[in-house]
Amino acid sequence: MSPPTPSIAALATDPLALAAATIVGGWFVAHYLRPRNHLASVLVQLLAFIGVTGFLFSAGVVPYHPASPAGGESRRLIVGALEIVWWLALAWLATGAMRTIRLLSRRPREAKLVQDLVAAIIYLTAAFAIVGNVFDFPLKGLLATSGVVAIVIGLALQSSLGDVFSGIVLNIERPYRVGDWIVIDDAVQGRVIETNWRATHILNKNQDVAIVPNSVIAKARVVNCSSPTKNHASAIRVKLDPDIGPVAGRNLLKEVLLGSSHILRTPAPAVTVKDISAEMIDFELAFSVADMADVDLAANDLFDQVFRATAAVGARFAPRLSAAAPAAAPPAEEEAPRGTPQRLLAGISLFSTLSAEEKAALAQEMKRHAYKAGEVVLPAGAVSQVLHIVSKGVLVATAQVKGEAVEVTRVGRGGYFGEIGLLTGEALNGEIKALTPVVIYEIAKEALSPLLKARPGMAEELSESLAIRRLANKAVLDRTQDEGPHPEALADRVAANIKRLFELR
Repeated sequence: MSPPTPSIAALATDPLALAAATIVGGWFVAHYLRPRNHLASVLVQLLAFIGVTGFLFSAGVVPYHPASPAGGESRRLIVGALEIVWWLALAWLATGAMRTIRLLSRRPREAKLVQDLVAAIIYLTAAFAIVGNVFDFPLKGLLATSGVVAIVIGLALQSSLGDVFSGIVLNIERPYRVGDWIVIDDAVQGRVIETNWRATHILNKNQDVAIVPNSVIAKARVVNCSSPTKNHASAIRVKLDPDIGPVAGRNLLKEVLLGSSHILRTPAPAVTVKDISAEMIDFELAFSVADMADVDLAANDLFDQVFRATAAVGARFAPRLSAAAPAAAPPAEEEAPRGTPQRLLAGISLFSTLSAEEKAALAQEMKRHAYKAGEVVLPAGAVSQVLHIVSKGVLVATAQVKGEAVEVTRVGRGGYFGEIGLLTGEALNGEIKALTPVVIYEIAKEALSPLLKARPGMAEELSESLAIRRLANKAVLDRTQDEGPHPEALADRVAANIKRLFELR
């Protein structure tokens, strides 16, 4: 192998050539490592910058001191280019370090706007340094000219700049963060999914994104429903016929709140009488949920339980009164006594397709059982062969997770349970016990089977109800699982088991 030519050897030892090679190599390595390991990419940038600085100093080039380098025209161009790259590399290193700190803080989206602002200031400072130290241009004249240009641009972009500066103020003050649920002037509400220079992006309940300019938010009344905690208080109103009485009505609705699995126990839910007249008693059910997004789910569950509970005791809802004419008295009709099995069946949608004769016949087959508070109704491992309908009180269903009992759901007045063992033949993973004194009516499999054969729709409804309950229990037991069985697929499997056990076609 022939020795290298003098020109190549001289180039290999030239500090300026080594500086250029270090710049190119460092950029490619850092660019390669950035998506894989951001910290390693910044370390490569730092080492490359130190190496370039050392090579420039060894060549007698000081980038932050304006001077005319010795040598020909081509060398002066190379030195000027390297000095420009040195200042840009310094700005690149500073912004890279800032970006790494932002990522390590684990709030990358929230600090993005501040990072962009600081990065712009860093690069602007580097540009002024290049003009003053590399091109040896007087900065006073440049600053004066740039000031005039900035005023003109500011007047032309007054509205956009208002959004930008409002965004900076909001990001510094941080009245809300990404992931918080906010309400703006009682008009726009939803979860914050992004904040940028111009606007805040809010995902509302309709799964639509509302883009609100930062200047509007800065002037608006903002309620952060996720601060200091994500817990949110809400209430629903229920108007009942005055025949039930205020005390009995409050006790009934307290039982409804106690039986809901979608509300928090602390602070304790409460029932308050808001108004009373000859036509109605107005009750308010106040409760709290773990997140603002759960308000509608909890309210719907409470309305459903109120309907079933009132049907179970024979209570009536107050009719809506028109201002034009008084409400007409309802026609007298024969009704079963309150709290009887017929009333329980009337309040459950599963039996809504049955005729009055069928309901009466089924009610004759129902057996009454009473349990004390704390008494186990179905033990762990039991395979229920009856459908249990709650006539009074609240029960708690638990499941065993790593040897510990975890509450998965509650069943209140008008609700039913036991369909898992009855319809699929599966044993309970946990137990079901009375939270308060309860009264339960049982429907045996032999009494239910003819109805399911005559009405396949009842089997389909049972399968859907069971599938939804099992998925809800699974969500409680495993909050971190991202994927699970689709409700339709699970309902189909449950329906197949029901048809097999009851010999349905």
